[in-house]
Amino acid sequence: MKLEDVLGAELYAQVEAKINEINANQPDKTKHVRFADLSEGGYVSKSKYDDKVNGLTQQVTDLQGQITQRDTDLAGLNEQLSAAQADAGQLAEAQKQLSTLQSKYDKDSKAWAAKNARQAREYAIRSMANEQKFTSAAAKRDYIREAVADETVKLDGEVLIGYTEFAKRYQESDPDAFVVDTPPADPKPADPAPTIVLPGRSNPPAHKMSLSEAMKAKNENPNLKINFDA
Repeated sequence: MKLEDVLGAELYAQVEAKINEINANQPDKTKHVRFADLSEGGYVSKSKYDDKVNGLTQQVTDLQGQITQRDTDLAGLNEQLSAAQADAGQLAEAQKQLSTLQSKYDKDSKAWAAKNARQAREYAIRSMANEQKFTSAAAKRDYIREAVADETVKLDGEVLIGYTEFAKRYQESDPDAFVVDTPPADPKPADPAPTIVLPGRSNPPAHKMSLSEAMKAKNENPNLKINFDA
């Protein structure tokens, strides 16, 4: 259900106008007030968003560094190959450096792929942790650190294998790290309404009188016996 359906068109328009007014006076867009229908996936938590952005930023930085170094190496190798055309002795050295450079690239590519896989796994763990309620930021930080260090938790595509088992073990070993949703207590039962027992009758009347009715009856008949325990 959309917010407009709940508030009605008139009230929704007032809320929207007020939000637009506040946002217009705030140049920092990250501090803007927003509302969205969570059932339609219109909201992403800031922590989840930051984790994703930071991970992608680091990947781009690493890749740019590799590209820059590769361009530098290729430029130097091209100079050597150009010189080798006039000197056959330099050709063997250029070929040797080309082979070395290729090995280096292969090694760097594997290292980058491994690092990318680690970052993807850590991001997936953080995303799952964001769905849980912790008693403190420190408890959440310790939980994520332990999950990342646990080698039984593996990322297969977009699925974390072994995470459910890890979470269960961790909750058993450190239950104080998690917020426990306590169901509301049952309401206290109301006191029973007093009943009137007339003199000479062993059975109470079928009608139960309220307290105000009982007090009125007592004032009118001082000898009237009132049983509050019935």
